[in-house]
Amino acid sequence: MKILHVITRFNSGGTATWLNQLSLGETFSRDQVYLAFGPCGDNETEEVVSESYQICRIATLRRSINLLLDIRALFSLCLLIRRINPDILNTHTFKAGILARLASNLVGKNSMQVVHTIHGHLKYGYFNPLISQLITFLERVLERITDGFIVAGNKLLLELREANLLKSSVYEVILPGFDCDQIGRSKRSKGAVQIGWIGRLTKIKRPDRVLEVARLIPEYSFLIAGSGELEGSLRINMPSNVRLLGWVDPATFWQGISAGLLTSDNEATPYAIIEANMAGIPFVATDVGSVSDVLLDGENGFLSEGDPKQLALKLTVLIEDESTLERFSQNAFEISREKFAVKRFQMEHRNFYLKLLK
Repeated sequence: MKILHVITRFNSGGTATWLNQLSLGETFSRDQVYLAFGPCGDNETEEVVSESYQICRIATLRRSINLLLDIRALFSLCLLIRRINPDILNTHTFKAGILARLASNLVGKNSMQVVHTIHGHLKYGYFNPLISQLITFLERVLERITDGFIVAGNKLLLELREANLLKSSVYEVILPGFDCDQIGRSKRSKGAVQIGWIGRLTKIKRPDRVLEVARLIPEYSFLIAGSGELEGSLRINMPSNVRLLGWVDPATFWQGISAGLLTSDNEATPYAIIEANMAGIPFVATDVGSVSDVLLDGENGFLSEGDPKQLALKLTVLIEDESTLERFSQNAFEISREKFAVKRFQMEHRNFYLKLLK
């Protein structure tokens, strides 16, 4: 089987992790698997691509809208699809999803099956209502030239159905997978409390809330891992109990952390929580997007409103009750390794591809 994945850019984050985890092991080792993507934007870090992929870089494929570059990217994708002639074309992210699906239609699909993976929410967060409506309209149009959809979460599926998307389409809900051997059980310090936050330092992730929470509970230390356009303003405004670390290996970062914190206004299915849970780290997180697919309130952490006072209160309840912290930690370790096993994740992809090809 020849599989071509297309993503707008391979920046550090959940979608890049999704694709790298998909390539691990033996599941697709006998297949020819290609990955096409464009350059990262300013203040973005390109993720290291798995060696299992044959890489195809498209210089004109950009996240921002530029009519001339977009036409050239469309032309490049047409040539690439014609050259590779994949059995499965799997697109990821909105911009790549538009251009690559249009390119597949222009080239002529023949026996190729076109799959689009929907990773994030359109309803709120990233886009204003007008842009969200436009995106929803375009997705309805593109459904006609898409053979199947992969949806990265149950809550995301409900949102898509409410928007009258995927009404008659073939789709599969596939939760993320992670190789649990890549991250060991954290040995939490019984002394100083450390709260961990990891992600892109962008507006949608709301790292500014971490600073507000840190001011409310100065007896805790807060470690922020990641980079982005807000790094400068965070350094200027952060209190003394906050440290910025830049991008670090999550397997290393979560060692010694007492609890994780997620402060986003919008999330797909958050890898940060999965990775931390696999290390036995419970979380306090804003109840947005598909966070509730990962964080079960009262079992492996607490869901919260975005108000920093509420986040601080739930962190304090979690940390100061040793029995709750230990119970949540054990639950996080067990649930994550069963629910988000990488082998399950890969086989669900393979079975969906084979289903479409048949």
